[in-house]
Amino acid sequence: MKNKITIIILIILGIALAVLVGVYFIKRDKTTNQTPTGNGGVIEQPQSKMITDDFSINLPAGWKQAAPVMGSSAMAVNMNENINDPAAQKINFKSYFAVSSYDTLQGKSMNDYLQIIKNSLSQTIPNVVFTNEQDIAINSQPAHAIEAELTQQGVNFKILMVIVVGQGEDVWVISFNTTKSSWDGYKQSFYDIANSFILKK
Repeated sequence: MKNKITIIILIILGIALAVLVGVYFIKRDKTTNQTPTGNGGVIEQPQSKMITDDFSINLPAGWKQAAPVMGSSAMAVNMNENINDPAAQKINFKSYFAVSSYDTLQGKSMNDYLQIIKNSLSQTIPNVVFTNEQDIAINSQPAHAIEAELTQQGVNFKILMVIVVGQGEDVWVISFNTTKSSWDGYKQSFYDIANSFILKK
């Protein structure tokens, strides 16, 4: 159980530190003045998909695959984004999404697992508000989508977490982060990206 709690905390911290993740990639790109590589910067090559040993997922035009931070399997940042939110501009935030395989259901129902995540998230980020959630299917795999809002460093964020049950009881998390003011323009795209997620056999 300790291991499970640690894994859930990683999920939470991934959301809680969303601002820092965005800042890391943007500042690294700006300060190196070199062509970034997969060693920690943005991969500057046109791509329409991210493909790993475990899965593939669509990559929209203008989005760049980035070296994943600890706990993530893959990550992409919208490098061409023009953010209008002054607080988000101040920290050089860019919208991004990440894919992670954190845990297994360990015999629990999806509802029980989701409640653990939500309870832990509420304890870690007291201002988080869950605005919508629903059961969905991602390429015939059972999944659940959770939308939430939170404020950090003066920026109002909107997040989407899509939890997908993979092989056996494996659980994959696709997390999306943007500013609340940009959410309407991203919502459908985020769900479309999540729906393109295909686990390899």
